Amino acid sequence: MQTQGSLQESDLASLLQTMQSERATGTLTLEGDADSAALFFLFGHLFHASGGGGEGEGVVVKALGWRDGTFHFDPRAKLPAEETIKSSPAELIAAAEDAGDSSRPDDDQAHADTAPALRAIDSRRSSFDSDTSAAEDTSIWSPAASVPKTAEPGPQVSWSAPAYTPSEYSPTYVPAEPAPLAEVAAPSGEDSSGPAPVTAGAATTAQVGSLPIPAGKVQYEGLKSAFVDFPRLLRTLRTERHTGYIRLVSGDDTGVLLFREGELIEAEAGEHGSAHGEEAFITFRRQMDTGVGLIDVIDLDSETVSAVARLLTGPPHFTGLLARFVNFSALLEYLAEEGKDGSVIVVGGSQTGVILLEKGGILAAYTAGSRQPEKATEQVASLAEERPARIEVRGDDSSRAGIDVEAALSRPY
Repeated sequence: MQTQGSLQESDLASLLQTMQSERATGTLTLEGDADSAALFFLFGHLFHASGGGGEGEGVVVKALGWRDGTFHFDPRAKLPAEETIKSSPAELIAAAEDAGDSSRPDDDQAHADTAPALRAIDSRRSSFDSDTSAAEDTSIWSPAASVPKTAEPGPQVSWSAPAYTPSEYSPTYVPAEPAPLAEVAAPSGEDSSGPAPVTAGAATTAQVGSLPIPAGKVQYEGLKSAFVDFPRLLRTLRTERHTGYIRLVSGDDTGVLLFREGELIEAEAGEHGSAHGEEAFITFRRQMDTGVGLIDVIDLDSETVSAVARLLTGPPHFTGLLARFVNFSALLEYLAEEGKDGSVIVVGGSQTGVILLEKGGILAAYTAGSRQPEKATEQVASLAEERPARIEVRGDDSSRAGIDVEAALSRPY
């Protein structure tokens, strides 16, 4: 779609229809001779507008009368939390026509002209709502009224909070039951107050903190789950053959859905990331329906997404290894010789590092503090030098199948 131009060539009415048909997300800024307005869209839905010292539908109705000026669309702009527009583009265009004057009026006249038109919108909407109260809402935008009563924000939540900038994603990592390890005796001179030796059949693993996933290109950021039609979002990502992940932050809970070419290949959610697969998807959906979460849609390449799925669900080959007993470079050489897919997790005293492997080679390495994936492993290796560091090596669970989204959505929960 055209991202900038003149209102003489493309008036606001045609722009609204284009934004809706192309399901655009971002901010449309209008600059007139002596005034301006900003219109905010999410998947083609116009949900907020501000300008001329006001906000809401009146701003749009007034701007629809502008014939001179310019427009600019920014698909990466931060979206506000407010929702001040309930009317469809067709209703707003009809209201502007009802206002009568196609030229741009002065401010006082504008408010006088648009008020009757806005009242007409309310009247039409009330009539429409009474006729369609039982109809299915097909918009990707879920009105606030659809949020369950139990999901109303409490005193700690503000629906008018500023645009959200998500924190580093780090679902809590709980290691799998460790495999038996041969007895390892403490070296001579080792402080007797140090960790107990790992013995066969009774291996113990220290709490290992958090398990990060890599950063990627942000497609959408900080969307309020109360405003998003979750099933339609999933179908849109499938149509667009999205590869990457959706991240949900809802209170103390986090969840992630992994996509490859539009298909949902893995999910993690629940307390400490305890649920995976379809169980995690249902938990994720339940968190979305509370209406108090924030979601991000992130792009990744196909190989990295597959590697992250192995990271979250792969079976442990070695676990609970005290890093100061391990030659880290020799471990990586051994894994390269084996040519296996999997991951190496290093839980240091300061943070967690991850190396993603593909056929034994280094696909990506990153840490919780620097999640941009890279080929160099020095940052992760430095964590292995920290005295309390532990190492886990995970493989690939090739038996895991993807998640049938339509089937999962059709099940009660």
